Amino acid sequence: MNFKFSTVQRAGYRQTPNSLKILQAAKRVFIRDGSGKFSSRGVAKEAGASLGAVQHFFPAKHDLLAAMLEYVVNEYESAYGKLCEQLPMNGETRLLGVIDILITDIWKKDTRKFFFGFWELACHNPTAGRLLDEMYVFHVNRLGAFIGAARPALSQVRCEELGMQTAALIEGLMLFSAPRARPLATRARMSRMVKESVLRLLTEDRRAATSAKPSARAA
Repeated sequence: MNFKFSTVQRAGYRQTPNSLKILQAAKRVFIRDGSGKFSSRGVAKEAGASLGAVQHFFPAKHDLLAAMLEYVVNEYESAYGKLCEQLPMNGETRLLGVIDILITDIWKKDTRKFFFGFWELACHNPTAGRLLDEMYVFHVNRLGAFIGAARPALSQVRCEELGMQTAALIEGLMLFSAPRARPLATRARMSRMVKESVLRLLTEDRRAATSAKPSARAA
């Protein structure tokens, strides 16, 4: 599944080696310099391209921001796709594999810098806020889809709720993945904690659904 913004107006662009090179440079600049110093001119310099070449694909700064966030989200999509190719067709196994991917990712300094920077930008930039909102709807729904594959009896609404709880749990732990907080938990321990929490939620849902069914004697 390839992510593309649909609720935020922006210029379209062709996916070419040059546009990909610019998006990779944009991500590096955003991570290194932060949202306050992020600019098309800075991205052009990082990419070794002219400002005109960047603006050919991304005429305005918000076009570049949107395309950069799409690029980042689709890096996760690519990782999920590779995971599903490697693992058996078992919903729970794949869900746990996705959790491993996300926990491994928040352990990276660049991931923390990117998302902390985008969250900060979204606090005072309405366009960035809308981009982040749509990205999270997609992210939660993707997690909900993996949860639904692991527990087919769950309703779509409940899968979305559990997807939101899972996303919140993992991103909240990002605060504890920085070097100064790491004495509290290793990456392996953090992954185990999240997996146990998610499976506990799924087990409780299954038990609740079972107890809600009338018994044959009562019927």
